Amino acid sequence: MKRFMDDNRLMYIVMAATVLLVLSIMIGFSVSLDQDKSGSDEAGGEEGSYSYHVAMVGGDPSDVFWESLYEEARTAGAKVGIYAEDFGAALNEDYSTSELVRMAIDSRVDGIVIETDATEDIESLISQAEQAGIPVVTLMEDVPDSGRISYVGANDYTLGEMYGQEVLKAVEKDGASVDVLVPVNEEESSPSFIYTGISETVAQTSRDISVSTVRTGEDREFVSEERVRGILLDEENRPDVLVCLNVVDTISAYQCVRDYNLVGKVKIIGYYSSPEILEGIQKGVIQSTIMVNAQEAGRLCMEAMEEYLSQRYTSEYFPVSVELINEKNVDAYIQEESGE
Repeated sequence: MKRFMDDNRLMYIVMAATVLLVLSIMIGFSVSLDQDKSGSDEAGGEEGSYSYHVAMVGGDPSDVFWESLYEEARTAGAKVGIYAEDFGAALNEDYSTSELVRMAIDSRVDGIVIETDATEDIESLISQAEQAGIPVVTLMEDVPDSGRISYVGANDYTLGEMYGQEVLKAVEKDGASVDVLVPVNEEESSPSFIYTGISETVAQTSRDISVSTVRTGEDREFVSEERVRGILLDEENRPDVLVCLNVVDTISAYQCVRDYNLVGKVKIIGYYSSPEILEGIQKGVIQSTIMVNAQEAGRLCMEAMEEYLSQRYTSEYFPVSVELINEKNVDAYIQEESGE
């Protein structure tokens, strides 16, 4: 009997601790939101008056692409009465995209912007948000059958074709191998349209080039460095060309090729723009990089959300422009970055 009572007491303690944890997370979000709104009110004048709260979920705060996109979205949103929150950035613990989306739904935000892979879990959560009356905009990776109101991003197949053309320029011999670094986990789907665009562009030629994917895992710097280092130090299976589909993998590839004296042995085709990536192109370590306009994507997210929140209608697709940076135009981008 005593043991039964002790077990019950333990169960109640665990339940109470769980409830307290959930409440503390929700209170933390509320306090963070109030503080951010207050700070924006003081700094933004008339733009500090918000009608809507939109959660932006999925980007790594240390990723320069996400940082540029979010800051532009925050500025653009403030102009039309939307408070765009980098949801979860203020928390001390790391939560998965799915967990953050659930928290956003439970917090009854007015809208959600998601940058993530098209998994069944995410598709289900978007449907739950739709049922709760919360509009969702997918960013960079579409989930078309989920109930999302709009997709903001580049055409994945067109991106793949651009990468494919760069691969053909990089490959100097038949029998060459190309690894496409895909920043997803094993349980997640790969960006198939980008890969299809690459492989079909390469296949249209008569050249003997093998193209395969390598999953680099979560979009985290340490994980990326470990995976890329493992690929490059494997002399037997080392690829002739590395195609990177995010900033973190591009920088990791650049640093590894440089540090292990593999310049000229492995060509890098990167993603987006950062001081390190531009330096890599200028030094001839990175052949080129394909830059999706992050600031434009941030503005379009808020445009899509504002249209829907105010009119209950918006376009299903907002295309984002794409640019190629290589040795011919890299100096202009470096000058732009430095403000000269």
